[in-house]
Amino acid sequence: MKIVVLGGSGVIGSYAVKYLSNMDIFSRVLIADSNEKKAKELSKISNKIDFKKIDATDEKSLKSVLKDADIAINCIGPFYKFAPKILNSVIEAGIDYVDVCDDYDATEKLLDNYNKKAIDAGTTCIIGLGASPGLTNIIASLAASQLTSVDSIKVYVTRSIEEEAGGAIPYHMLHCWLGEIPIFKDGRFKKVRGLIDGEELAMFPEPFGQSMVYYFGHPEQITLPRYIKGVKNVCCKGSFYPPEFRNSLLQIQSYGLLSEDPINVSGNKIKPIDFTTEYLDKIRKKIIKNSGKIPLGGSVMVEVSGKVEDQPKIIRYSGTSHMRQGTATPAAVGAKMIATGDIKKPGVNAPEGCISPEKFVMHFLNIQGFGDVWFTVSQKMSALP
Repeated sequence: MKIVVLGGSGVIGSYAVKYLSNMDIFSRVLIADSNEKKAKELSKISNKIDFKKIDATDEKSLKSVLKDADIAINCIGPFYKFAPKILNSVIEAGIDYVDVCDDYDATEKLLDNYNKKAIDAGTTCIIGLGASPGLTNIIASLAASQLTSVDSIKVYVTRSIEEEAGGAIPYHMLHCWLGEIPIFKDGRFKKVRGLIDGEELAMFPEPFGQSMVYYFGHPEQITLPRYIKGVKNVCCKGSFYPPEFRNSLLQIQSYGLLSEDPINVSGNKIKPIDFTTEYLDKIRKKIIKNSGKIPLGGSVMVEVSGKVEDQPKIIRYSGTSHMRQGTATPAAVGAKMIATGDIKKPGVNAPEGCISPEKFVMHFLNIQGFGDVWFTVSQKMSALP
């Protein structure tokens, strides 16, 4: 069986390639990427790995790497820019698909615009199967199945700025963490200000600990209301470690440096956002230097509130991981489950719409995608009658 990893030499894609090449079910793993040097170096780790250069903006190039494949994993971001064209090409090629799309607006478009086409083609397409979104959605679905009714789902995320990130990450971060973003409140969507509204003190597992978190835009708050029956409130809240990085992002926003409108700089047309994404790394390194030792990786926590019969109950799951492993491993596990027939649902779905949470969690914990995982339950105590 042949699997194609689009963006397979990147930070996330390269880890997926390594993991997939160790699976017996895949006889060939094709890296489809524009970075020939990195891809050829990576391909040396296994004779199952091949490489083909790709231009993700070109439909003909996309179709050439998808030819004869059974499954494609898409790790090319930012997803609001690349995902629609790639998903369309995959569906037209008639193969199954997994991605790690983490842009809320792209997620909505993929679900609404390509579901029927995928159903007609008989292809199973899972979008947003990383750590968050991905594991968070599956964990929320697992918790909801243990409740009679679900009132709210909260996803909490914190991430160290020390960790290695791909070139698309700054664009995603500026796109989804700042400005007006959607949350699902009291049964309907409303807009809030990213990294400003919704301030709350969250307790993450060590080494991250106590942290102030704020609303940010992510696919969970778009997809969970579609699939979790009766839920009234869904939101994502997050922060960076150390918190000074948040202040820098808000300053960048206030200066108008997220604009896509080109400005003239010494005769050259430059988009402010392109400058910002490059300069962010200098800001990041300066904060790291002034902050001393910073833990690597990040943490996610999912809190699902509801009732069992008439008794209130809160279920919390939390875990820690490096972003690379935490994002790539769920996508690889999802591809394996499609290949083995454990997932088969034609159409475009978020993870909670097509994956058995029990089966997936057992697969994932077995390979230790997260460093540590915690599970707690809070429920009301009643006196004996």
